[in-house]
Amino acid sequence: MKKLLPYAIFLTFLISFVFVDFTTAKADSTTVIQSVAKDTTVYAEASIDSAVIGHVAKGSYVTAIPVDQEWTYIKVQKLEGYVETATLKNLTSEKYVVTKKGGTTLFTYPSPSAQKTGQLNENTLIFVYGSAPGGWSFVQYGHETGYVATNSIKKPVATKKRVNAVNGAVLHSTASPSGEIVGTLANKTVVQHYTTIAGWAYVEAGDQKGYVKASELANSQILDNKVYNKGVPVAKGQKKRVALTFDDGPDAKVTPQVLAILKKYDAKATFFMVGTNVSKNPAIVEQVYEAGHEIGNHTWNHPKLTSLSTSAVKQEVDKTSNAIYNAIGQYPTVFRPPYGATNDKVRSVITMPSILWSIDTLDWKHRNADKVLSYVKASAKDGSIILMHDIHQSTANGLENVILYLQKQGYEFVTVSEILQ
Repeated sequence: MKKLLPYAIFLTFLISFVFVDFTTAKADSTTVIQSVAKDTTVYAEASIDSAVIGHVAKGSYVTAIPVDQEWTYIKVQKLEGYVETATLKNLTSEKYVVTKKGGTTLFTYPSPSAQKTGQLNENTLIFVYGSAPGGWSFVQYGHETGYVATNSIKKPVATKKRVNAVNGAVLHSTASPSGEIVGTLANKTVVQHYTTIAGWAYVEAGDQKGYVKASELANSQILDNKVYNKGVPVAKGQKKRVALTFDDGPDAKVTPQVLAILKKYDAKATFFMVGTNVSKNPAIVEQVYEAGHEIGNHTWNHPKLTSLSTSAVKQEVDKTSNAIYNAIGQYPTVFRPPYGATNDKVRSVITMPSILWSIDTLDWKHRNADKVLSYVKASAKDGSIILMHDIHQSTANGLENVILYLQKQGYEFVTVSEILQ
């Protein structure tokens, strides 16, 4: 019996080593979200000869850890085990933000009577992997997964910011100092900022993404009141850029047409809005913002500012900025004086860059779609700021040809703030 004891100890050690090694392998493996392509069996081990411990239905979402080409370890609700890899389907996620006031509840199943697994606060950024009947979306936040009501979330719009922290900004997986640290962003790194919650900002920079302290970010927009009539040319070898700009809207009929054309060609633009039209069409202002375009201030009543008193200029600008904020929750980033009329008195009131133009299409004068293109052809060059108006049907009619022409000439379409940098 004593002779067998060393072998028993060795065997126990070997079994525990294999178990610990496998557990560690699972912990170190990359966990992904996948969907079940067909009704499938869950096994206790990576073998069809092992015990059957459950089944998952087609369309279910699971967290998965690949074991090898044939087997994957999955977890769904309280069920954990092995399924054949061929029964799973890869998914891609999309970023969404919780917009419901007070936040939204995370459920184990797509039903309000299902078990609640957590609460997602308003403005939390989540990843959506798919939908389920009845108005539900399967989402992930940090290590948590589950279903939320689709009408409680929407796609966010990113804004450019930069890291403003001497020692860099530490990235966390969740909006909390106790969240897992997933990296560090160097000082002055330009990031895409999607949402802020309880002092934490969700950002992305290349392959790095997560939450940083909002106080460690600075606005990357140009913060001055200088006057600009053209953008900065790109370095040699980079793609040429132009900024399409639209004045005097939003218009209930024309602006949606302009937005549809810009979306078709994945082109970004800047809309300089008149406050009276903002107050009449707040839903369209929101459409412009959610499509990722820049919004500028073009005064409340479109007066010639150089003929007004300083207080009257301030009222025209502030009233419009407040109307834009009421529509989208963000203030405008740039300003365009009506008729291009500005002077030292006007600029003393303005805290944003004043944007003029390098190409005036005169669409307001000729109301001819073909002539819009002819003016662009005559003067377009790298860094051009092109003036149009999204209140004229002829402008909407001619926009597609303008975009097609500029694309053929190798131009990229950017916002005004981007072309100034």
